[in-house]
Amino acid sequence: MFNGLSLEQAPPISVVLRFFITLPIFGIVLALLMIAAPDELLTLGHWYSLGAIHLLFLGIVSMGMIGALFQMQSVLGGAPIQNPHRHSLIIHALLSVGITALVGAFVWNIPVLFMVASIALGGALIYFATIMLPLLFGTLSHDTLKGMRFSLLSLFLTATLGVIMAVSYGSGVISDHHITVRTVHYSFGLMGWVAALIIYVAFQVVEMFYVTTSYSDWCKTNVKRIIGSMLAFKIVGLVGNLPFVWVFDTVVAVLLTGFVVTTLKRLKTRKRRVGDVSIWFWFAGLGLLMIAIITYGAFLVLGLSSLVSVALIAFALFALAILLGMMGKIVPFLVWFHLNAAGFMETPIMSTIISTKRLKLTFWFFITTALLALMAPWYPWLLRGAGIVALGLFTVIATNLIMATRLYAHVLKTGTKFSFDIP
Repeated sequence: MFNGLSLEQAPPISVVLRFFITLPIFGIVLALLMIAAPDELLTLGHWYSLGAIHLLFLGIVSMGMIGALFQMQSVLGGAPIQNPHRHSLIIHALLSVGITALVGAFVWNIPVLFMVASIALGGALIYFATIMLPLLFGTLSHDTLKGMRFSLLSLFLTATLGVIMAVSYGSGVISDHHITVRTVHYSFGLMGWVAALIIYVAFQVVEMFYVTTSYSDWCKTNVKRIIGSMLAFKIVGLVGNLPFVWVFDTVVAVLLTGFVVTTLKRLKTRKRRVGDVSIWFWFAGLGLLMIAIITYGAFLVLGLSSLVSVALIAFALFALAILLGMMGKIVPFLVWFHLNAAGFMETPIMSTIISTKRLKLTFWFFITTALLALMAPWYPWLLRGAGIVALGLFTVIATNLIMATRLYAHVLKTGTKFSFDIP
């Protein structure tokens, strides 16, 4: 099960948990914004809508992904991050300040906050890239690591363009190429960072956690090439004002559809048949990704703005579903692994660290939020209901993480280690 993994290289548990525990805080803020201003959030281009999008993709999805990458790079790459506690603390602090400033700038229209956000977020992501990329280009290499390289480079480009736009918002000087920059920004963010990273993580964890047949070598080798080339062609098309730029999005949509079909087939024929709430999140996430693909395709044909909103909401929920499913596996494993590695006799089993009952509650909160949010573009008042349910969702997630952390701290303080002293 752990073939190819270097578990002894895992960073301290606090490195990962500080990112995970921040995630539901931003989630609660997003839920409150959904309750307070549903109409504004559903208006594409509205400042509140932009604030909500960045809360979700930066404050929740990317915060969780960056935390997970600290763990995955060390374990998959076999090359430990030097001083991971200090590096993660700096990156986490800069990210938290930057996200808060950016959302505040959008919601309250305070230009100076755009400048603060550009410095903090730019600094965090450049710092993260300079630490992570050299390790990802190390001597040990396999498909998931190569995919992580591509995703991280996409994040770097996404952040660079985001900083440029934040500076323009802060200064009030909007470039004639602003729309092109914005389109490239979210294209690389959604496809190159979020989608590609989830796909390449799936190549590793779906096979490992659920004991499935391997994805084909063709998939593992060519996903990043196809996404990268389509994004490059899209930039050329946008800069050159060429027709049929939508063709490049269509190719990526076909690729994502193939990923959905292939992953569903593997999950349904998995060898590990025991009940597992995390797999519910995978099924839900893959279904939401298909909704995003179908509704975006319908938009290209019909041109209805409501379909763009549904596609974006569905894609965001897809990323959140996969992230929550992974956190439900990662957090109990980390608590168990670090206590077991330290030699404590009272190490709890993984199923008791976050109970199945609370994981199921998290799932049903998520599904209810998703259903209400997907209908909200046609019935905006439903977004307020989605926000109320999401408030419960992120409260439960925070509770799960806090209780797991407290359990870990309790065993560290009061537990007894194995002793091999011979009398």
